[in-house]
Amino acid sequence: MNRTKRLCATFVAALVIAGAVAPGITTAQMQTPPPPAPMPPPPPSFSGPYQPTQGDRVGAGFLNVVYVPGKAIMCSLGTIASAGIMLLTFGSAYDAAVGIFNEGCGGKWALTPYDVAAKRPPDESY
Repeated sequence: MNRTKRLCATFVAALVIAGAVAPGITTAQMQTPPPPAPMPPPPPSFSGPYQPTQGDRVGAGFLNVVYVPGKAIMCSLGTIASAGIMLLTFGSAYDAAVGIFNEGCGGKWALTPYDVAAKRPPDESY
C-alpha cells in the first residue's frame, strides 16, 4: 500500500511540475504569424463583346456530333407525324400539323461556341 501511495504522489508531482513548466515552454516556442499577404487587384473588366474560349469551340464540336443527327431524326419524325395528321383529318388539323412540324424542324440546327458558353453573339441585338 505504501508503494502505491508513493507512485501516485510521484505521478501527481510530475503532472504539477509539467503543468508549471509547459506554459513557459510553449510561449518560448510560439512564433508570431506573418502578416497576411495583400489581396491581388481584381482582373480588368472588358466591356467588349464576349469572345468564346477554345474550350467553348471544342465543346460545340463534340456536342454537334450528337445534336445534329438528333435534330435530323426529330425533324423526320415530325414531318411524318405532320403528314399523318393531315391525311387522317383531311387537312382540318392544319394548325396541329404545323405545330408538330415546327417543333421538330424549327430552331438552330448546329450549336455554336456561344450556345455552349450561354452567351449572346455580338451580332444579335435583341
